[in-house]
Amino acid sequence: MFGPRLTGTRITLRGFVPSDIPHFRRWFADPTVVRYWWLKDVPWARSPTVAALILFARAALDKQAMFWTIERDGRPIGHTNIRQIDRTAGHAVSSMFIGEKTEHGRGLAVDAIAIRNAYLFERYGLNKIKAIALSRNHAIHRVFEKAGYRLVGTARDDVSVGGHRHDVLLFELRRGDWEQSQSSPEHRVA
Repeated sequence: MFGPRLTGTRITLRGFVPSDIPHFRRWFADPTVVRYWWLKDVPWARSPTVAALILFARAALDKQAMFWTIERDGRPIGHTNIRQIDRTAGHAVSSMFIGEKTEHGRGLAVDAIAIRNAYLFERYGLNKIKAIALSRNHAIHRVFEKAGYRLVGTARDDVSVGGHRHDVLLFELRRGDWEQSQSSPEHRVA
């Protein structure tokens, strides 16, 4: 399903709209944007157009997920989602990327995660939000850590990218840790 509009100081998260498709297609066609995306070895993901359309279709149909476009100054710059939402167990899995390379390194990914997670902890009552990343994607590791996630494990040789096996790091943000960070002004989203 499409996530509700969530507004922060520097960015807005909003549901997908058809005019987002060309942005996603462009991002998915850029090898530097998708270099850590292990789905690129899946046949449908090799076509940026097909990958963008499948992402949009999944957002419209998957009731155990929420998908957002990340916007800055009224223009799409990336994507975040939460999937495998299990309210009974109290957890879900998250992912995100900033597709506009001019916006890399500005802390916007941390802002997007913070806005999304606040909504999920407050509205869905989740106990934990999980995230996974290729072990060589050091930038997203720093993003997760700045957003309060903790590294909890490594899945060795877990995925294949370009015919090579890679480790995947497992991160999680527990509700108690998130609540504690909300009382510290230095950890709040600007």
